[in-house]
Amino acid sequence: MLNFTAIDFETANSYRGSPCAVGLVRVRDGKPVDERRWLIRPPEPVDYFDGFNTMLHGIDSAMVEDAPRWRHVLPAILDYIDDDVVVAHNAGFDIGVIRYACAVDNIEWPEMRFLCTMVMARRALSLPSYRLPYVVESLGAQMGHHHDPLADAHGVVAVVNALAGRSGVGVLADLAASQRMSIGRMSRGIYTGSVAIGSGGRNFTPIEVNTDADPSGYLYGRVVVFTGTLMSMTRDVARQECARVGATPDQNTTKRTNVLVVGDINPAVLRPGSNVTGKGP
Repeated sequence: MLNFTAIDFETANSYRGSPCAVGLVRVRDGKPVDERRWLIRPPEPVDYFDGFNTMLHGIDSAMVEDAPRWRHVLPAILDYIDDDVVVAHNAGFDIGVIRYACAVDNIEWPEMRFLCTMVMARRALSLPSYRLPYVVESLGAQMGHHHDPLADAHGVVAVVNALAGRSGVGVLADLAASQRMSIGRMSRGIYTGSVAIGSGGRNFTPIEVNTDADPSGYLYGRVVVFTGTLMSMTRDVARQECARVGATPDQNTTKRTNVLVVGDINPAVLRPGSNVTGKGP
């Protein structure tokens, strides 16, 4: 069964942990059966609105003045999700909102399983853009106003249903497997992203740079190095994507390096007095 909860956050400013609204859609057997939309007052240290963000989603400080704080909304979100897998378009961002907002409020990360439709779309479709409205339209579906969190959550549902139909599967785990990607997991300081499955670690797939790539592309001819945990794909897959557009991926930074891509970190390591190391085992 295609049972899951779709989620989308909007943020007040450029800091990822500044949620100001959330949209959730509960799906059973591929059909939306319930929905929620809550305004949220961001955690106190990041409770301010950037004009750019307000321009995107139309939410400002006055609209959330009487809304509950993040620490009070989080339990309601978790109760609504229950045991569902959470599905988001760019789960690295939306699950990151939870992680970073919890870090600001000194709350442990909740346990959660999640799947990313942006990664899935990259695996299944060849498109010039993988922004949610473009993916929805390319699959012959429709969605409401982009950056309304509830409309975006419904857009996620449309993507899941369309890709499941194309793959001939009716279970969310089977859909992930059909696109060779993982279901991510988060719990008390542990995070594993929903990413394309490749050869992990340093056992990288041999690189063959595409000499026929578009020379006007930004990465064409550049040397790119990745470090840290990537949110939407493994480092091996990222290296292959760079080679496809004419870049040369390298394992270590040198004088030749043009682009350094820094992956995500556990924000707990940034707390004063933290005894959590940013290094993996």
